[in-house]
Amino acid sequence: MRPITMLPRDLQRANEYRFARSAIDRYIRLEIESEPLLMERHAQAVELLSTWLDQDWYASKQARLDQLRELDLERLAMDVFVASAYCQTPETLVSISAKLASKLHFSDKPDGVKTAAEILAVVCATDVYDIFKVSKHGGTLVKSKLGFSDRLMSYIANSRYLPPLVCEPNWVRDNRDSAYLTVPKDSLILGKGNHHEGDISLDIINLQNQIPLKLSLEMLCTLDETKPSKLEQAELEARDDVTAQELRERLEQWELFRNESYELYKLMAMQHNRFFLSHKVDKRGRLYPQGYHISYAGTSFKKAIVELYEEEMVEGVPREYLLG
Repeated sequence: MRPITMLPRDLQRANEYRFARSAIDRYIRLEIESEPLLMERHAQAVELLSTWLDQDWYASKQARLDQLRELDLERLAMDVFVASAYCQTPETLVSISAKLASKLHFSDKPDGVKTAAEILAVVCATDVYDIFKVSKHGGTLVKSKLGFSDRLMSYIANSRYLPPLVCEPNWVRDNRDSAYLTVPKDSLILGKGNHHEGDISLDIINLQNQIPLKLSLEMLCTLDETKPSKLEQAELEARDDVTAQELRERLEQWELFRNESYELYKLMAMQHNRFFLSHKVDKRGRLYPQGYHISYAGTSFKKAIVELYEEEMVEGVPREYLLG
């Protein structure tokens, strides 16, 4: 396997343009805006949302919908079209609703997800996607009916949580910043509603961000990534039809996650196997790496495959902790 010879910052930009939804969202919007028929459906979506909001609802729902009146409905309708475009293969309504909920900026996350699901149901009348169930006990799914250029379809298929940086991260300078090169700035404080402009340990975040890491290729070539113990236990305990259906969905999600992980392991290996993880803090100041497929805070397997790139001999280890 020959490493890619591009400069690290060029490799990083290519990775971000390939995987980051913030970049792919723009490509989707441009193709939608260039198609008159889709813009007609977009106008229809705005009208449907406006009519829906003008109706009288029970008190708790009315309180949720009143928060939408401050939003730009044209932009919201486009956000729905873009979110649904990623469902080229069926995705659960819950998953899409959770992603769309971030655009609503509700202080209560469950209310945001519930409202996003209702918005998806309303805009579904434009016929740009379908909402359906495969079976009585199965989850509700969303599937896009939109087609795009081959290049954009490839980008959509590749979109995922960003892999680690393959160049030195940008220095973060305030509480809303990004270590990535092209990704929009975001809060460095984890948790909805926890952002503030008070002091956080930016020096520690930058210090941790700058530590180069690598994958243990020997371990990846020797051992196979196995299911988490909770999923294995659920597999053993599955008995009735409903549990079996839920289990199948969880196993499918696990297999997708595993396959994506190995794709990114290979990518890191080809891109010199030297990378950096970005970090954020929670409201108590505890530091967390921002990684999904590759992270030293994941499962035991994922912790074991991440190593320091600049190795050092450890001295002074008590004899009882030594192997062999």
